[in-house]
Amino acid sequence: MTNDASRRFPLESTVRHHLGSAKAALLGAPYWVWPLPFLLSAGIFLILQSPIGWFTEKPVQEIVAPVVIGLAAVLALFVHRWVREFFTLLLACFVWALFLRELHFYGTSNGAYAAIILLAWWASSRRDEIRDFLKWPSIRGLLAASLWTYFVTKLFDRHYFSFLPGYYSWNNNVEESLETLAHAMVLALVVVTLRIGSLQGGRGARDAPASPGSDAA
Repeated sequence: MTNDASRRFPLESTVRHHLGSAKAALLGAPYWVWPLPFLLSAGIFLILQSPIGWFTEKPVQEIVAPVVIGLAAVLALFVHRWVREFFTLLLACFVWALFLRELHFYGTSNGAYAAIILLAWWASSRRDEIRDFLKWPSIRGLLAASLWTYFVTKLFDRHYFSFLPGYYSWNNNVEESLETLAHAMVLALVVVTLRIGSLQGGRGARDAPASPGSDAA
């Protein structure tokens, strides 16, 4: 009966499918992810009060952030070339959307958000193909942490925390530095994906030529 209903109401079935994916993503995120951006924000605020507080300034972070996410973007291409799985393709597209947004070209900011929504829909549509990667706590944790941290930076950008004491004297430092940390999480995610993809024998790894003497055993 369920199959008959799905055939009669394909839109309803699709909506249920994607809602199920969203629920699984929220429930699958480790608990430590949720307070992480706020703990990092507090840490950035403390650093701002120290002699190295200059490192949190916006001009500095506008140099550091593109470098970090740029490294992640280049590495993501290599990871997909080596592993060649659907998850690594999604990851490469995700990282490049972030990288292009960081370059501040016209339309890249809203374009990045649209790309992330489309990638989430695509991932949900083919979620069975990415289960082998999402079963790893390190991948789930880094992916959830980076996305949640990016979201919190937008809350700072829209000044939802302006009720905090002295907010306008430190919000730019926290927002920019927190975004750089989110980029670092993405870079770590790419590195971990390379490691796990190799362990799982991604198509690139399986197609790699055997080294001389490997058949000797």
